[in-house]
Amino acid sequence: MNGFLLDGNYAYDEATLQTLLADLLGSEQDLNGLRAAAERLSEHYRHDGYLLARAYLPAQEIQDGLVRIRIVEGAYGQVLLNNTSRARDGVLALVLEPLHPGDAVHGRSLDQALLRLNDLPGVVATGTLRAGAEPGTTDLVVNAEPGPWIAGSIDADNFGGAYTGEYRLSVAASLNSPLALGDQLDARLLSSDREQRYYQLDYQLPLGPWSTRVGMGASNMRYELGREFAVLQAHGSAQTTHLYIRQNLLRSRDANVQASLQYEHKRLRDSYDYFSLTRAHRIGLWTAAINASARDSLWGGASNGVYLGVSHGKLRFGDETQRRDDQLAKQAAGGFGVVNLSVSRQQRVAGPVQLYGRVRSQWANKNLDSAEKFSLGGPYGVRAYASGAASGDQGWQATGELRYLPLPGLQFSAFFDTGSVQVNKRAWTSERNHQSLSALGVGIAHGGAQHVVNVSAAWPLRQGNEAAKNDRQPQFWVQATRYF
Repeated sequence: MNGFLLDGNYAYDEATLQTLLADLLGSEQDLNGLRAAAERLSEHYRHDGYLLARAYLPAQEIQDGLVRIRIVEGAYGQVLLNNTSRARDGVLALVLEPLHPGDAVHGRSLDQALLRLNDLPGVVATGTLRAGAEPGTTDLVVNAEPGPWIAGSIDADNFGGAYTGEYRLSVAASLNSPLALGDQLDARLLSSDREQRYYQLDYQLPLGPWSTRVGMGASNMRYELGREFAVLQAHGSAQTTHLYIRQNLLRSRDANVQASLQYEHKRLRDSYDYFSLTRAHRIGLWTAAINASARDSLWGGASNGVYLGVSHGKLRFGDETQRRDDQLAKQAAGGFGVVNLSVSRQQRVAGPVQLYGRVRSQWANKNLDSAEKFSLGGPYGVRAYASGAASGDQGWQATGELRYLPLPGLQFSAFFDTGSVQVNKRAWTSERNHQSLSALGVGIAHGGAQHVVNVSAAWPLRQGNEAAKNDRQPQFWVQATRYF
């Protein structure tokens, strides 16, 4: 063997492929050996995701020890779209634009395009490869069918605050592609058993071939404090508006990475009619974030999640009295910075047994307004304590769960929650500035295509200070969701 003559390679340059065959130079090869050499190139293409590529020995006369290998990379002939979905043809065609006729069929780019099509609200897409009109080409036929025009849920839980109403009922609905643009309109209404009402509206749509999503939204929450605070006639509101842009940096079956940038404007107002007192302030907040998920095969397989958000905001008070009081004590007014990090892993152990772990944390560069604080208590924190218990400017919270799934949709769990917060970045009172909470608990969950029910009970291990004490032992959390 004095060398190989390659033709038909466009995805890789000559030098890259010749390296794979370099050890054969100077050797003697029979027909099977030459076929094995061609198979090396085929395996290289397939390993890198070129699904239809193959290398073979064409009919030839070997002269001077030079063997010709022909490569058929499996290029697209046509990309055909059959669209009966709620989105317009042009919206779907933009997503398929990176798949050019003449380019080799690559599994990653094909999967990415189909996944992005299915990410469009109201679109259910499948792709089929068939022989093209020209030798060595393959046509891609994409069938896009309509998904549900409206989807939503009804949710009941006891996740609310003790003074604004623990028991809550919420209704959420999404209109899929109402303008035939692959857009989505979301609405949510929530009411508690006391005087808390929450309304949210959000609209988003895709732009460009990479399905960049831009959106805007607004929410309004109103409350009245009950129980022992009812005598104060305390009530208030929180109104927010936001704009955002989201981009999938990686979209595949086993790994996804999304970047986002959001601006949020909050208008907060608290009134105490008993004292004829009203406090108002505004917060403008920019947040840049990365959200990633991935599956791996380590120790039997697992799924992982990571969220990193970096925020910069500005707090403004509504009157001079508030500004003066803040300057003399907390000094939260003005610019502030916050970093949030969350990491989770769900690990398969053996059969129906799984382990789940999560750590979330927050760092701040100064004292924060109560709306931006990190909280330990609640159904997604240290579950032996009420929502909002043990809040601070910065802190961390960790959860470990042992999960047992004896039947499809049924899960039993035993968990340990713990965490700690620094109440104020800069202490301005003589009160204890750190709180730590821990809890043990058990849970049961059942889910199906149209419902999810979660029940858990948790007992405190460390009570922290008086502000975090909980007279309920155990603390029960119940949530039932019906999808439609």
